[in-house]
Amino acid sequence: MIGFQGEHGAFSDAAARRLRPGTETRGYESFDLLVAAVAGGEIDAALLPVENTIFGSIARAYDLLWEYPGLYAVAETAYPVEMNLIGTRDADEERIREIRSHPVALEQIHRFTNAHPQWKRVAVADTAGAVAAIVALNDPTVAAVGPALAAELYGAKVLRAAIQDDPRNFTRFYLLERAPAAAGTLACVAIEVRNRPGSLRDALSAFADRGIDLRNLVARPNHVDPFHYRFFFEIGAVDRERLDAALRAIDGSARVIGTFSHEPAAP
Repeated sequence: MIGFQGEHGAFSDAAARRLRPGTETRGYESFDLLVAAVAGGEIDAALLPVENTIFGSIARAYDLLWEYPGLYAVAETAYPVEMNLIGTRDADEERIREIRSHPVALEQIHRFTNAHPQWKRVAVADTAGAVAAIVALNDPTVAAVGPALAAELYGAKVLRAAIQDDPRNFTRFYLLERAPAAAGTLACVAIEVRNRPGSLRDALSAFADRGIDLRNLVARPNHVDPFHYRFFFEIGAVDRERLDAALRAIDGSARVIGTFSHEPAAP
């Protein structure tokens, strides 16, 4: 069973179903509950979003990767975020007076909603939950913005597909499990360096001197010392011997979050 954050039909749910077709999925209210569930053995794996192409890195996800040293990233996937205007079965676009969705989703459809200034925009906690709510309300003047999967699961209707402002909107996920993958072409590592001049430069040099390709860097407060940070590096073309040597050379603490491969979501 794979867990995800949100209601059934959410983008994370759709990504989990594509990544592991035929596997049962379960939704959780928050990232914290999701990660605790896989750590505690309640589910086999968790699909945790770590980055969106428009909004950048997802801060809480990286904090949780550090807080749960017994969990490992074993796969990475990216899922296209396609926003859809969804109504009840007897709805049509001309009758709509209100749309509901997560605030981030509403921020991604300005061009579409600007063409309908008469519509009231209402922020709710979850895109899939918005679809479930309008179906329960059964008011053809109230629509939701969310995933096509949610419309399918809750018996709603897609009135207009792909209404997002930017078609290059993708969310990247880590699949977390309680045991590390045997191998992989990518890696995520986390480090904390001493608070002294040049410590981060020296850490970067430990990777550069060994020809290690850093494809991403995320800084997060360590939640212990004010204005002291831990750093997450994502690495391409992993050579585990060189990676281990680089981590040993760093003046501080280091942890491998996981070595994994990118797995494209099934169509």
